[in-house]
Amino acid sequence: MPPSLRAGVARVEITPSPGIDLTGYIARQNPSTGVRDPLYARALALDDGQRQIALVSCDLLSLEREFVHDTRRRITLATGIPGLQVMLAATHTHAGPATFFLQDCGDPDPAYVEELQARIVALVRQAQSALQPAMLAVGKGSSATGVHNRRTPGDVIDPAVEVLRVDRADGAPLAVVVNYACHPTALSADNTLVSADYPGYVCAQVEAATGAVCLFLTGAIGDVGPVARGDAVLAQIGQAVAGETLRVLPVCMPLDGTPLDTEGEILALPLADLPSREQLLRLRAGYRQQALEAEGRREPLQARIARALAGWTERILDMHKDRTLHATVPAEIHTLHVGKLTIVGVPGELFVELGLQIKVAAPAAPVMVVGFANDSIGYIPARRAYPQGGYEIDDAYKYYGYPAVLAPEAGEMIVASAARLVQDKI
Repeated sequence: MPPSLRAGVARVEITPSPGIDLTGYIARQNPSTGVRDPLYARALALDDGQRQIALVSCDLLSLEREFVHDTRRRITLATGIPGLQVMLAATHTHAGPATFFLQDCGDPDPAYVEELQARIVALVRQAQSALQPAMLAVGKGSSATGVHNRRTPGDVIDPAVEVLRVDRADGAPLAVVVNYACHPTALSADNTLVSADYPGYVCAQVEAATGAVCLFLTGAIGDVGPVARGDAVLAQIGQAVAGETLRVLPVCMPLDGTPLDTEGEILALPLADLPSREQLLRLRAGYRQQALEAEGRREPLQARIARALAGWTERILDMHKDRTLHATVPAEIHTLHVGKLTIVGVPGELFVELGLQIKVAAPAAPVMVVGFANDSIGYIPARRAYPQGGYEIDDAYKYYGYPAVLAPEAGEMIVASAARLVQDKI
């Protein structure tokens, strides 16, 4: 290991006060009533003597593109690390505060978002200030406990528990990075307590056992989630992933973490056919009627969903009026290269088979696929999912405020871009 490699870590609590809107479920109608477990942002900074990079993981549902761009700019001012050399990822807990627009799923608190940004900037500065000689190692385990393909039980999942171990020069653990693909939805919409869901459990267990700071990176989870819901399921999945991580740590293989490098590509992902103004007017009338009928049947959730979808039509009608209706969505595909290890950031809920295809691009080198990196554009389905329809195809895009679902080729464009960026450094 070249002596020039240095690493620094830091952790800061980002738990909001009770009363803030939570996000992630249309069925959740009440703000937070307390804290089940704390939320954290964690940062790992690396320096090879020529370049510094920073990786940040936040216990949040998602971060929006504009927030990330401004935060990167402020990090650059505070640390000198260029924005492209910083990856900001969310774990995608559905029991965290609203931090971006999601139709009728909680409103962001501007004061919390402003404080969050300040804490992330200070966090990266703290990690940079703590840089010290370090050694790296990588390993892989496997866990399928409590996890399934939620669209088609028995279909493909990715059970890999990808691990990066960062040690001080004396061999003492400094940081652990865990990458795993399962939706953090062990806690359902009935829960009104702030929680990091099972990724928080994993990090707490690993940190308690090792004394290191543990960063959790959520993988390609668009169609993968817990088999069931509840506190017991959270603990089951969390213990399984944490246990596998701790099993793998002692047998990780040394990694030459130099050179450090980063790459990024902005894709214009196409949407499917856009709705006309006339179609939207018909849809709005239909959703409003559905809401009235559901209220008459005393079905509050169905009424809430119908009102949310009516709100979507109004939003897209405004885009028609203002001529701001776009047929594409920008998506940043971002890679951090740590020697032969590549961390691939994708800004959304990538279906699991697409994540597996990215990994195949470098079969002989370790690859971590990270969802919710630098933005969240919603679900990114695999082509074969479209004929089946379902929430991820038919409705999810409406909550994100898009006029149509991503076109079937969008996922393939992301895979092709990521594969190019991975192979560039092999």
